[in-house]
Amino acid sequence: MTPDASRLRDYLDSAPLRAEVLAVAWELFSAMLFISTVVPAGFGTPWPALILAVSLGVSAVIARSLQAHGARGYALAGAVRTLSWPIAVGPLAWASGPRVIVAGLAFGLMAGALRRAIYRRTLSPPDADLDDEALRRALRERLGEAAMMAGILGGHVMLLFSVAFLRTQSQVIFQAWFEFVPALALLGTVGFTLAVRPLTRAILAALLAGPNGDPAVLQRGLTQAESLPNLLAYLNFVVWWGCTAIGILRMRPGPVSWKAGDAVMQLAFGSLFACGVVFYQRAWHLETVAPAIERLRAWTGTTAAVEPISLMRRMLRDFGLPLLFTAALSLLASIGLYRALGTSLTVREDIDAVAALFASFAMLVIAVGGVVARAARDLSRPMIQLAQAADSVANGSLDASVPRVDGPVEIVGLGESVERMRQGLRRTIDELSKERAGLEVNVETRTAELRSALADLKQAQAALIQGERMASIGELVAGVAHEINNPLNAIAGASVPLEDLAAGMREMMAAYRAAEALLPREDQRALAALRDRLDVEASLDDLAGIASVIKRATERSVRIVQNLRNFSRVSGEAVPADLHAGLEETLLLLGPRLRHGNVEIVRQFGDLPHVVCRSEEMNQIFMNLLVNALQALEQGAVADPRIVLETRVDGDSAVVTIADNGPGVPDPLKQRVFDPFFTTKPRGHGTGLGLSISTDIARRHGGSLHLGRSEGGGARFTCRIPLASRPTSRASSLPEAPAS
Repeated sequence: MTPDASRLRDYLDSAPLRAEVLAVAWELFSAMLFISTVVPAGFGTPWPALILAVSLGVSAVIARSLQAHGARGYALAGAVRTLSWPIAVGPLAWASGPRVIVAGLAFGLMAGALRRAIYRRTLSPPDADLDDEALRRALRERLGEAAMMAGILGGHVMLLFSVAFLRTQSQVIFQAWFEFVPALALLGTVGFTLAVRPLTRAILAALLAGPNGDPAVLQRGLTQAESLPNLLAYLNFVVWWGCTAIGILRMRPGPVSWKAGDAVMQLAFGSLFACGVVFYQRAWHLETVAPAIERLRAWTGTTAAVEPISLMRRMLRDFGLPLLFTAALSLLASIGLYRALGTSLTVREDIDAVAALFASFAMLVIAVGGVVARAARDLSRPMIQLAQAADSVANGSLDASVPRVDGPVEIVGLGESVERMRQGLRRTIDELSKERAGLEVNVETRTAELRSALADLKQAQAALIQGERMASIGELVAGVAHEINNPLNAIAGASVPLEDLAAGMREMMAAYRAAEALLPREDQRALAALRDRLDVEASLDDLAGIASVIKRATERSVRIVQNLRNFSRVSGEAVPADLHAGLEETLLLLGPRLRHGNVEIVRQFGDLPHVVCRSEEMNQIFMNLLVNALQALEQGAVADPRIVLETRVDGDSAVVTIADNGPGVPDPLKQRVFDPFFTTKPRGHGTGLGLSISTDIARRHGGSLHLGRSEGGGARFTCRIPLASRPTSRASSLPEAPAS
């Protein structure tokens, strides 16, 4: 579909087209009534109808562009229609006089005003969407517009009925346009305008005050807004009945054919007619002032008053009275029709009378149908609102409250019952939701407690196992160290005499050399040969070296045994300890393994003061971390294995970092390496308790153990211990493993 065709289809389905069709239909009806009642001479020439049709076509063509300009476009469209009417009736001025131009201008003003009102009501945003200032400025204009529309519609219908039932001749009607209709219209317009100003003053003051205005001002505005439609209805009834009575008395037939009964019947008909017009005016005024009423109720916190009336009385009032009005209007119309048809008429008059009567009957059906439809809508609206609200509640939509409806006591009570049901369901569901949420929280809390207890039990079990193992190892090491110390002491004791013996032999050899010169030369040569063969000097040097090696090896063995005893000793009280010494002891114990793996140890020691701790437990941390680093380097087959030991002071904590250049720990496993019994080593090569126990030791000293990534790509473990820590006992609760 082309863009032009698409735009045309959208226009055919749009509100602007509907507004244009409604305006054209009204104007065609007004033109037919104008020619039929005011200037019947228009039937004798086609020019007025042709000019009016062409002007309507032009207006339809430019309607879209005018409608797009909003209020200014609506006013311009009304002005175009106002000027079109005098031009269209211009050809009739030769036969009917120049006053027909004035009558055409009057009808043109009504056509333009009604077209502007149709455009605004159909195309403009609802008044409820206006802000406070815009609503205040538009209120009086909207009230005047509603009265004007009802006046134009009622005037046309009254003109039609005056011909159909009052048998008023067109000459009389034509003359009336210049004698009293303008005066009555001017009087009614001025009177309505003057009356509306004091009747809306409090409303405008309340809208100007805004939601934070004086409560008394807002309440006065609300009271006036609620009573305004009824007050205007009374005013309009008086004006319409007065105008109708003057029209009946002014346009009556001659005194011979007009009797008192005719006057009573026609005045009664005029009263009913005024009631019908006022009915529509009151409905339009209610719709006009409704946004202001809702806004003022919201500002004052006031709800609509419940009308204390039963459904039966409401049906009788809102449906029975319109039916009674319809029956009375039909009765008077039938009497008028009977009297009109019973009068002897010429053929031409008979055709005109029958046509006017049919048109009047059609208008009567439309008017009565509108009254009945309005009454039915007013009765069904609260039931529809309650049905929609009940359906929303049934579908589970409990957030929006049930709207407060106006109507009989039964309907209002039903609405309040539905609202109480909604609130009760909402409270029940909220309570159930809270209980369910509380139950879920309790279950989650209890589950977390059980998980924590299980983790504590596992860590406690691991700590007990490790403690028992360390205690057993300590006893074993203590016994072995005692047994080893005895032969070591013997060896150490024997190494000292060897050194003394070598020194004595050297003294003896020096004395012998001094006495050797006294021997015969032959004996000297024999002893020299023997000395060279035995290499006595070298043997004495070897004996001294062996004694020195035995002494150093013995001392080193003693230190190793002592370090092993210190490392495996059961934890005692926390005392100031040198962490550097603990690292060196651990390295000494792992010396053969480090040398076997060609692992380079890089020491980056800072100036660490003594730390109050259990040194044997800190040595256990160092041992676990160094063993893990060695295993990672061995499994990763690193070309240049290296372990970096770094110590420093950070604030009030001593920091010991052990990093390797191995394969490192994969990211998915970094959160699990501190869990008890978790290990990546092959079966039989690890228990998964080393890091868990190390973490426990660090936390019990008030510190922490974290895993990071070293610059060489391997693992980097950082242990932080407060410089003035006070370690807790092993019986304290075990903390959770830190995140890497």
